[in-house]
Amino acid sequence: MLSLFILTLISVFLTIHIESLFLILQLKGQYLSKWFGKYAFLFHAVTTISLWIITFILIFFLQLQPHPIFHNYNLLQYVGLFICLSGVIIAVWGISLLGLKRALCINFYKENVPVVQKSIYKYIKYPLDAGLWTALFGFALYTGSLYNLIIAAEFVLVMIPHIWLENRPIQLTKKQ
Repeated sequence: MLSLFILTLISVFLTIHIESLFLILQLKGQYLSKWFGKYAFLFHAVTTISLWIITFILIFFLQLQPHPIFHNYNLLQYVGLFICLSGVIIAVWGISLLGLKRALCINFYKENVPVVQKSIYKYIKYPLDAGLWTALFGFALYTGSLYNLIIAAEFVLVMIPHIWLENRPIQLTKKQ
């Protein structure tokens, strides 16, 4: 069971880092486009989607195992459920404003992508990611699982530089 948890942590880390590597290669001289031509985004998408599927399958199977518990309070479970649902609502709201293509970074390979500065984006710079993180921490509170709490913390720590990379083309567009 501990080995499944460690494998899940490694999968989260590798998935985010490989996706980040592709983004770095694209930013630093358009290497993915040079190597894979018009199929650069397809290569990026298939690879990262496959890794995310593996990661979420591991997380799912981890949920079927007994977990070390960090709390056993009903009140915290209700608070966790509320926080989890709030995070899902924030993430879905962010996706609806960006559109699915942009939310999945399909526009990463395009230039002059406009910056969204309306609605929730006035108050939260990255509502998609903030919603995901909120939902993960809420889920960890709801389940009381130490494993889920560690996975949520890992997502936040590893995603911070990744978010910067995803938004780098938009930041470059703002400066021009």
